Amino acid sequence: MVSTIKRSQERHFLNTGTLIAPVWSLMGPGIASAKTDMNPETTKETDISEDNARVSVDSYAPTLPIKQIAKQGDAVFDFINAMRVSRDILDNAQTELVTVHTYEGSALGFYYSEKQLVSIQITSFGGDGGKPAEIEYTVNFIGDPVYGGFNPTPTAEFVATPVNTILTTLVIGSVTLTPLFATDKSWLWYAGSVSNATDTVTMTSTKSGATIVQKVGNTTVSQAATAALSVGVNHLTITVTVGAEVSVYNIDITRATS
Repeated sequence: MVSTIKRSQERHFLNTGTLIAPVWSLMGPGIASAKTDMNPETTKETDISEDNARVSVDSYAPTLPIKQIAKQGDAVFDFINAMRVSRDILDNAQTELVTVHTYEGSALGFYYSEKQLVSIQITSFGGDGGKPAEIEYTVNFIGDPVYGGFNPTPTAEFVATPVNTILTTLVIGSVTLTPLFATDKSWLWYAGSVSNATDTVTMTSTKSGATIVQKVGNTTVSQAATAALSVGVNHLTITVTVGAEVSVYNIDITRATS
């Protein structure tokens, strides 16, 4: 099925806290339009034996130009305006941006997202008489994004996609997980359901060289062992550790009431 993606389904959250203690604030109030300019760097070559040129895309330098009505009390405006007042430069002009692709759907409240280190380039502040003041700035992307999942509520949280701790297999009895693990092994949030008659499931997960701890609630479940399911939502976790990297797979299995 083909469906149109609304602009509201691509959301941006700016870190208005610090890199150590991020505070994710929705960019929206006072912003009527926002479009990421990819700014590709290209190379055009024509060999002497050819009549037509070849163009290669070498890199991108994305920017997000913003014109925002000044709304005191909005976390994003207050953060940007404070940078303007103090004329922040270099590291002080840097923060983070999370772009959330809500149109791809969610699992356990988490959406496919990308986190990006950015610098804030402030262009102007003010406007015409009799009209609201505006602040214009550009969000400059720095380096490569980090992909992962983002849960905007109740307390916004970004969790990076695993690098070394991606499970090879994940089987919860005969439950069909959403999304399918076979096609999305690096995703950390899954859901499934069973009938009321199903009061147990086996848990099996593998990753060569990893330490794996499986749990239903606070109860540890050995590999291929049976896990008891209560009526309602059961929260299963699989913690995978490889060296210093630790990832937690979250699976909610709902057992029907009747």
